[in-house]
Amino acid sequence: MQEFLNIASSIKHDIEALSKSVAEMKKTHVQVLTEEWINGDTVMSILKIGIRKLQMHRDNGTLPFSKIDGLIYYRTSDVEALLNKCYTKR
Repeated sequence: MQEFLNIASSIKHDIEALSKSVAEMKKTHVQVLTEEWINGDTVMSILKIGIRKLQMHRDNGTLPFSKIDGLIYYRTSDVEALLNKCYTKR
């Protein structure tokens, strides 16, 4: 009987450890996907620029992007970084 209780206790401990590991993985996975992505129209509206200027920022590497099936997306953090980089205080 004692051996059974020891095995059950060990299994319970392993399940709790596994549960904690899964919870940590979920947090990490969610954090990766919480970055907001926006399309070019939204970026042009935020920056008050046209399509050619947006293309120029892509071409010269000042605004990173992701292209999926011909659609281009930008991270909001990259747009904000561009604004901060060009910020001048007078």
